[in-house]
Amino acid sequence: MTGFTLSRRATMLGASGLLLAGSGFGRLAAQVRPTGPATVRTTAGLLRGDVEHGVHVFRGVPYGEPTGGAARFKPPSPKAAWEGVRNADSFAPRSPQRGGLGGPRDAAHSEDCLALNVWTGSLQGEKPVMVWLHGGGWEVGGSNDPVSNGAYLAAMQDVVLVSVNHRLNVFGYLNLAGIGGDEYALSGQAGILDVVLALQWVRDNIAEFGGDPERVMILGQSGGGRKVSTLMAMPPAAGLFHRANVISGSGLRMDDFAIGHDRAERLLRKLDIPQASFKRLLEVPTARLTAAGIEVRNETGQFRPWVDGVVLPQDPFVPTAPLVSAHVPMLIGTAREETSVFTGSVPEYVDMDDARLLEATIPFFPPGEAAPAIAAWKQRLPDWDNGKLYARLITDRSYGLDAMLQAEAKSALGAAPAYLYTIDHKTTVGAFEGVTPHGQDLPFIFGNLDAWPFISEVTAKEEQLRSVMTGAWAAFARDGVPAHPDMPQWLPYEPSLRATMLLGEGIRQRSDPFKFEREYMSRIGTEQSGPREPVPPGPWIR
Repeated sequence: MTGFTLSRRATMLGASGLLLAGSGFGRLAAQVRPTGPATVRTTAGLLRGDVEHGVHVFRGVPYGEPTGGAARFKPPSPKAAWEGVRNADSFAPRSPQRGGLGGPRDAAHSEDCLALNVWTGSLQGEKPVMVWLHGGGWEVGGSNDPVSNGAYLAAMQDVVLVSVNHRLNVFGYLNLAGIGGDEYALSGQAGILDVVLALQWVRDNIAEFGGDPERVMILGQSGGGRKVSTLMAMPPAAGLFHRANVISGSGLRMDDFAIGHDRAERLLRKLDIPQASFKRLLEVPTARLTAAGIEVRNETGQFRPWVDGVVLPQDPFVPTAPLVSAHVPMLIGTAREETSVFTGSVPEYVDMDDARLLEATIPFFPPGEAAPAIAAWKQRLPDWDNGKLYARLITDRSYGLDAMLQAEAKSALGAAPAYLYTIDHKTTVGAFEGVTPHGQDLPFIFGNLDAWPFISEVTAKEEQLRSVMTGAWAAFARDGVPAHPDMPQWLPYEPSLRATMLLGEGIRQRSDPFKFEREYMSRIGTEQSGPREPVPPGPWIR
């Protein structure tokens, strides 16, 4: 989820970071309530956890060494062993980012950020494991967002929930492969390799928390969905997860060498560092490096992984789904009006006239295609104002089309199913009432309805949707098939039926419910398409 500010509901969160009154949570939690904090042995040492809403929680568990100084831009190293018992009762810092530049004055953001959090109802058993990768593109966010708190899922669905911090933006994805030689060959992949290291930690340690290392599901929303998409195509991640959930972030393509190399050159120029002296980057203060990276990002787009032929041998889902994860079932979804969350607080989008609508739409379409698309959507939605219509149109152009293309590519392998859904639970909060914004599925997946700003009231409808979605997601983690007694049998997505589960305004499955949108946008092609430059020879290719 990208960084919009939580509304008044965020102020309702207590010291535990979660408010679950009236949910029935406490009754079940009481049945499994730990008698007190537990101590667990990991491969690096002993951890003493905490208790939150009747479940064990271990916050700020280090899985990697600090990434500053000489370790900056390099692949992560596993956390060295410690002596005695380490307290795991507070969240670790996030990676430096916009809004938190890091450095001595900003302890909440640090290059010592490789940590994760674990929620579990008990330390026994072989529970399915859900590993959450936060949103915020490749550049912002962290693992301590209250809506993705794992206590509710751990108590109500008997799963182990793990959330992960990792390097972001310039710290995680500065591609120095063409400047720094073999020593920095993997610099442009450091952040996603952090996630691989976290998954290795899960493999090696999660049984001590009551989890099953053979039933690990990775899930992520927005930028987290793109991380999941990328991990699907990475040989270093093979075997570390067994189900995958992409939520509003179908990543079909990543960058090529030229894009990343250009960003590295720009960064060096902004910091007045000659290429021959690039190691001076290791001495740049965290806050200054973060700020310079933001300047480059604003000129060129986000720092993110690249197709290097080794860590990422191909684009994740173009032209085909990756064979390395062919056996991994996928759950893929979108919200019906994703982009309303980005535009609903901006007056120029809320009160758009036709000229502004066209101006805002043009960047998303090939030349000459924006005006006909607007006309087609206005014909289908004649009573919609321009702001809402823009949110629907751009969602269909990007998130919606890409999710269907990802599901089609996965289905074409014929090795494991892809399940597709759209949430259409409408908000009554904000300027755009009656739409379903980006992230609207998260409170229902995690169960934390009171932590979400776009749910004004929890009625029986919301309670039922929460029950169905937390249950279906846990079933997918457990068995690889999303299912719930109050839901129709969820059929895999394939071209003859294009089964899609619609969640929100009822719980129902439809065949190709967005046929018009799919056919119209498929004719134009995804925004993520385009020619791929061959990977240039270099010391990073072995």
